[in-house]
Amino acid sequence: MKQLILCCLCAMILFSCSEGKDTPAPAVLIDSYAAKYMVHPKRGAFYTHLGTYTLEYKNGKVNKRTGVPECMVNGSCQEQPAVIDEVSYRDNIIRIANKSSMEDWGILREEWLYGLKNHDQPAYLIYKAENRRMYDSLSYIYHTNGKLNKIEGFSIYRDEVELVVNRDIAKDFFFDASGNLERVETRRILDDDGFVLHVVVEKFENYDNAVNPFKGMFMFEDTYYRSLSQNNFRRYRKEEIEVRSGAVISSHGKDWMLEYDAAGRPVFDKP
Repeated sequence: MKQLILCCLCAMILFSCSEGKDTPAPAVLIDSYAAKYMVHPKRGAFYTHLGTYTLEYKNGKVNKRTGVPECMVNGSCQEQPAVIDEVSYRDNIIRIANKSSMEDWGILREEWLYGLKNHDQPAYLIYKAENRRMYDSLSYIYHTNGKLNKIEGFSIYRDEVELVVNRDIAKDFFFDASGNLERVETRRILDDDGFVLHVVVEKFENYDNAVNPFKGMFMFEDTYYRSLSQNNFRRYRKEEIEVRSGAVISSHGKDWMLEYDAAGRPVFDKP
């Protein structure tokens, strides 16, 4: 695993230094979407704000997203439409970096680098923020049929002397016969022996039969879960379960009444 992490870090350095070759990317079928329809892999469905994200394209690929909630270096967050996620493609790597159009605003600078297995499948993700010495990394593992099997998360500390890698999270993914995501089970690993205290189970239900416009939108955290399915889920449930007793510690859920256009496509930009 350290070899993979080193490859990821090297790719990140090469991206910033070389011109490289353009990277293929999947087609995306939307121009904007409201955050209230999304589910975040870490925070679930209730993190969402009331804003709408707008996408811009270059050469058929998403190259800019505006409307991102701005997080300040001091840890506070607020909605700030001037904040932009810029997306660039090179050498089978997708890089996302945020910025603000407002000078001296104190925005927390963040960067995401995806190394691709295929044009629509990430192999790894490296995340870094300017106020942290640690990196976060995700490794994506697939079944032979191409469906996602597992994501493993790592915390990485790297300085001039050493590289320390700790596996701290594992997500297992389950799909139905139609290719729609049924559930995700997340285990936070607390020590080197793999001890797990709680399991988070997320369920995705009440799918429609319409085309999913978010296929190909794996590069943004809030659209990732929606990007995995053939159709569109309209119900989400999340439970945190204590492993030893089986007791449900917390739970929440959300249902959406989707609207559809004249062609039968779901509309996700309703405020």
